[in-house]
Amino acid sequence: MRVVARSLKLGSTLIRASTFRYCSAAESSGSNATPATPSSSTDDFDEFVDSLGRDITDMNKGLTFSRMLRQSKFVQLGDFNGRLVTGRIVHRVQDDLYIDFGLKFNAVCKAPAVNSEAYREGATVLLRLHDPELSERFLGSEHDLTLLEADATLVRLLRPASGRGSEKARMPRKASDDAPAADAVPATA
Repeated sequence: MRVVARSLKLGSTLIRASTFRYCSAAESSGSNATPATPSSSTDDFDEFVDSLGRDITDMNKGLTFSRMLRQSKFVQLGDFNGRLVTGRIVHRVQDDLYIDFGLKFNAVCKAPAVNSEAYREGATVLLRLHDPELSERFLGSEHDLTLLEADATLVRLLRPASGRGSEKARMPRKASDDAPAADAVPATA
């Protein structure tokens, strides 16, 4: 990052010299306003570029990769088997719910028979996670085959989907819906 900052600093010096040699704010505007000093604007820019490199190095100062990995939320999750996680339903195909819970693959669960209409896209659900990636050796293969889904059990509905994405809003309107109702009050301008 410091190499980029140095190259930008050298580049800004060249731009500064060529830009302020041929133009001036006072000459182009024709007014008596004081011209902007070229050193103040470029110094601010150089200071900003230097701060970009400092922010990144200060944030990770003294942290090794192994320490950052140990402190990550992924490792803090621990063993996946039986872990309760929340997820959001991103797709529904008949009774199959595709639930995104934040890892590599979505979990595919069956919608319950009771209150099935509440489990629609955008709803937040509680899952019991068993395996984050279903992969097995099938039919004597030497390599694992991934099913591109996670194994989880749907526990319950936490929050239903908002009213914006409801099925009623997606239904096409009938021609009779376009006509005003007989008891409707006409709009006045």
